[in-house]
Amino acid sequence: MGCSNNAISWLLPPSDEALVARALSGTALDILHQTPSARISPDELLALTPEMAVFAEQAVSGVRGDADRVRALHNALLIPESGGGRGIRYDTTATYTPAEAFQVRQANCLSFSLLFVAMARHVGLRADINDVSIPPTWDRIGDRLQFMRHVNVKINLRHQVDSLVVDLDMRNYRAYYPQETISDRTAKSQFFNNLAIAPVDTAGKTLANRFFNLQQAIELDSRQSFLWNNLAALYRRQGLVDYAEALYSEALTRNPQDLTAIQNLSQLYRRTGRDDLAAELEAVAREYREDNPYYQYRLASKYYRNAEYQQAAQRIETAIEKHPDEPLFYKLAADIYDTMAND
Repeated sequence: MGCSNNAISWLLPPSDEALVARALSGTALDILHQTPSARISPDELLALTPEMAVFAEQAVSGVRGDADRVRALHNALLIPESGGGRGIRYDTTATYTPAEAFQVRQANCLSFSLLFVAMARHVGLRADINDVSIPPTWDRIGDRLQFMRHVNVKINLRHQVDSLVVDLDMRNYRAYYPQETISDRTAKSQFFNNLAIAPVDTAGKTLANRFFNLQQAIELDSRQSFLWNNLAALYRRQGLVDYAEALYSEALTRNPQDLTAIQNLSQLYRRTGRDDLAAELEAVAREYREDNPYYQYRLASKYYRNAEYQQAAQRIETAIEKHPDEPLFYKLAADIYDTMAND
């Protein structure tokens, strides 16, 4: 991102700490009398049942060396039950605790990663959740557009300088994606965020459940701007504009380059008649997008699909100039130029 923090800070209202504190308390939502269903303790998110512990032990029984033990455990979890494994399948909406994921044999990337880390640690492996910066991806859930994130597992191998990465969907993982391990608290925080933003038709996703899950997420790690952005969206949908504005501003205090929060705050300003502020934020968002090589890649892909090859070539060249180490860009560039040469 090329913009400085000053590009956004002067547009934001002064921080209203009292309003943010009231938003975190939930008093304005009139839900404190409600008992959220099926409250999950953070301790459950890296816990094993006796059955799971035995499964992990048997998966690596007789296997020597950390790398081989990692592969054995990974295979045991993914191989179909008919082949002697657990047969866990990938489902983006399957936000389950490790025990639930093991039982229903479904998981999204975070649930699988928590399950694998818990099992790996049980059998003596040094495993952590690995936050992966995948190319920007969005998914439409009902009337909401969600920015997708991704995590997997990183294992530090004893007696070796190398490490191994385990992913529920290894075919789509790329080692060159920017990534870093995160703390258990941060990973658990992301789990509660996932619960909070699950599809509306999911059983038990009441306003109270969504709020208490976001509250739990922020308690665990308040540094993540997207948590504040999601809490702001919850208040906006309830018509509590002042709270939403304060929370979007809090998100941008945590990360002035959170494009989703910038766009959401801009839309709030537009809907409340503050067109000048909305236009200023939209301009910042455009500058951020234009400076993002993956945004340029996405535009190049769109132009290529629409047979607008000259525009596609210009966009992919810009993407390569901004991020010359991304193999995806060169593959698309080759496709574009091959097509242009054959036309």
